[in-house]
Amino acid sequence: MDLWSEVGLLWDRAIDGDPAEAALRATALASASSDAAERAILLGSRALCEILLCRYKDATRTAIESVTVAEDAAGPIADDARYYSASVRLVAAAMFDPEVLGDTEVPVTADLPVLAEIQDYARSLSTDRPERLLLVYPTLEASMSSGDFGAVAVLVDGLRPFRAIDSELSARIVPLVMTQFARSAAFQGELDGLARQATEIFTFPGIDGAAQLVMLTEALLCYSAGQRSDRKEVERLSRSVLARAHGLANYIAVGSCLLVTWAFSAIGQVQRAATLLISSAGGPDLPRIKIWDRSFGYELLVTAALRRGDLAGALEWAALAEPLAVVPVAAAAVERTLSRIATAVGQPRDAAERANASALMDTQSGAKLDALRARVLYASALASAGDTDVAVAILAEITTEADRLGATSVRKLAAREWRTLSGGSTIEGGFSSLSDREREIAVLVAEGHTNRSIGSTLFLSERTVQTHLSRILSALGLPSRTAIPAALGVGSTDVEAPPLTARQEEIARLVARGYANALIAQELGISVKTVENHLAGIFARWQVSSRTAVANIYVARSRQTA
Repeated sequence: MDLWSEVGLLWDRAIDGDPAEAALRATALASASSDAAERAILLGSRALCEILLCRYKDATRTAIESVTVAEDAAGPIADDARYYSASVRLVAAAMFDPEVLGDTEVPVTADLPVLAEIQDYARSLSTDRPERLLLVYPTLEASMSSGDFGAVAVLVDGLRPFRAIDSELSARIVPLVMTQFARSAAFQGELDGLARQATEIFTFPGIDGAAQLVMLTEALLCYSAGQRSDRKEVERLSRSVLARAHGLANYIAVGSCLLVTWAFSAIGQVQRAATLLISSAGGPDLPRIKIWDRSFGYELLVTAALRRGDLAGALEWAALAEPLAVVPVAAAAVERTLSRIATAVGQPRDAAERANASALMDTQSGAKLDALRARVLYASALASAGDTDVAVAILAEITTEADRLGATSVRKLAAREWRTLSGGSTIEGGFSSLSDREREIAVLVAEGHTNRSIGSTLFLSERTVQTHLSRILSALGLPSRTAIPAALGVGSTDVEAPPLTARQEEIARLVARGYANALIAQELGISVKTVENHLAGIFARWQVSSRTAVANIYVARSRQTA
C-alpha cells in the first residue's frame, strides 16, 4: 500500500463532501494493515474525517486509539506516526474535551501532546518530502484551535513550494492549507492579508469544482467585508455561502456559517447573527463547533440577549460560557462575556477589570480585533464608573488602531460607545406568547431584515417566514412589520444615522409606529406622493432599503437620546 497516496485520496474524498465514505475507507485500510505506524496514521485520518462530520466524541475516541497504536510503531515512519497521531489528538481535544464538557463516556488521557513539540517536528520535516503537506495539516488545525495564529503563518509559509507539485498527492489539501493561512490572518486582524490569501485560493486549478472550499473562501471574504463595514458585500457573499451550506452539517459548512455570523455581528446585525449561530451550530448547546468557538458564540448570544433586555437569558448563556476558558483565546471571550454581564447588573468596576484582562489575553495571542473590542468594553465600563476622561482617551486610541487595520466596524463601535454606555428595554406583553421560532423571526424583523434574508439565515422558505410574521403581528397587535422595532424596543445601535430634515423626522416617527403611507399623509396633511418622496430621501440618507430598517434605526436613535 502506498500510504500517503491513500491518505491524500482520503482527504480529497472527505473535502469533496463525502467524509463518511472516507472514514469507512480509512477504517478498512487500518484494519487490513499489520504495520503499527501505518495503522496509527490511518486511524488519525479517520479521526479527521469524523471531525469533518462533526462527530467529535467519535473523533476523540479514534484519536486516542491512534496515539496508543503509534506507541508500538517501528520502522522508517514511526516518528511520523507518533507526530501525526499526536497532532490529530490535539485537534480532537479542541473539539471535544471530556474534562471540560463533563462527559464521562470518553476516557481522559493522562497527558495531551505538547503543541510546541509538534510544531517543532513539523518544521523539521524535510522540504523534499511530498507527504509533508499531509503530515503538517493536523498541526495547522491544532495551532488554529489553540489560538496560536503566528505558528500557522510560519508553517504555511514553509509549505508554499508544494503548491505546484502536490496536486497529484492531494488535490484538495493544498487550497485547504491556504485557507488556514487566511483564517489565521482573519483572527489576527490582518484584513489585507486575509483578502490576498482568499483571492489566491481562487487561482488554484480545479477550485471551481471544490464547492466546499469555495464556500469557505467566500465566508472568509464575507468576514473581511463585515470588519470593513461593507454591508452590500456582506449581503452578497452571505447569500452565496448560506445557499451552499444549506442542508450540510459538516465542519467546513459550519465553520463557513460561523464566519458569516461574525460578519453579521460586525455590521450590527446581532440578532441575525445569534439566530444563524444557533441554527448552524446545532442548537443552543452549539455542539457542532469547537470549544473555543463556543466561547465566542456564547459571548454573541449574551450580547443579543442584553440588546433585547433579556438579562435572565444572558445570565444563562454566560453560565454555559464560563467552563470553556481552556485556552487564552477562549478565556478572553469568557472575560468579555462576564464583563458585559457585570455592566448589565450595575458593576462597572468588575466589568472594567474583566474587559482589561480580556484585552491583555487577546493581545498576547495576537487576536488584534478582539483585543480592540475588549478595550471598547473596558472604556465603556470606565465611563459608567465615572472615569469619562480616561474612557474617551482610550476610545481615541482604539479608533486610531482600528483605522490602521482597516477595521471600520471596530472604529465605528469605538466612536459610538461613549454615547451608548448602557440601555435596553424589556420585551413584555404579547412577545411572551410567541413560539421560539416566532421570537427569532420577530427580532430579525425588528433588526430590519427582509423575509428573504430571514429565510436564508434560518434555512426557511420566504412563505414560511411570512406565515410566522402574520402570527407575530396578530399576537403583538401591530398593524405592520414596521411597528415591530418600537414594540420590542429593539433598534440597531451599530448603524450610523445622519440627521434628517424636520419633515423626514416626522415621517420616520410615524413609520416606526407602523403607519402606512396613506395614514402618514392623512396625519401630516400632505399627499401620498410627498410621503413617498420623503421616504425615498430617508432611504438614501440612512442607506437602507426597507421601511422596517427605517423603524429600526429610528428606535435606536430614540433610545440613545432618551
